[in-house]
Amino acid sequence: MDLKAFLKTWEGTQAENRWSRLFIAGLLALTFLLAIKALTKESIIVLQPPNLAQEAWVTQSASSQSYQETWGLYLAQTLGNATPSTVGFLKERLGPLLAPNIYSDVMEAIELQANQIRNDRVSMRFEPRQIAYEESTGKVFVYGHSYVRGVSGKEDRGERTYEFVVKITQYQPTISFIDTYAGKPRTTRILQQIERREEIQKEREERNAN
Repeated sequence: MDLKAFLKTWEGTQAENRWSRLFIAGLLALTFLLAIKALTKESIIVLQPPNLAQEAWVTQSASSQSYQETWGLYLAQTLGNATPSTVGFLKERLGPLLAPNIYSDVMEAIELQANQIRNDRVSMRFEPRQIAYEESTGKVFVYGHSYVRGVSGKEDRGERTYEFVVKITQYQPTISFIDTYAGKPRTTRILQQIERREEIQKEREERNAN
């Protein structure tokens, strides 16, 4: 069949119109779907401030690993470098960032630490050595050396780790978990190893008791 000749006939014109309407309807549906996708997709804000070693991003409810690590470093240095004169500033800075379920406990812990610092007349400083992010738990581990200086001026050094979980709510960071302890980071793998050693030790004690 000669397509060019067919399209010049009345039947060909009608067939061309039908196919044109189908194509137009398909394009409209595709445009509508793309518009919905564009309106419902979360905006991604790309950040690269001076204190970030690499580019970071944050959306309405999530953020990149580098963004999480930067917040972890900031929080560890804020908590780890405390003096009697900076405790009030510490509470003022951290308070608005805390999730409601941990706010009271953290504020109470900071106040207890503040009283101890004032009574013992000591100052603390923290030098970070390593930052790690655990994707499975969302935890940021900041490990380093903690120094405590007393009235004599002598400093005692020890290993210390700070743990944080920073969630994103409406593009704003919220601290939902804080912990600190002496020693290296207790990642999920390390905790499993510790639990396994305790189980083995318990089994040995039970065998010896029998």
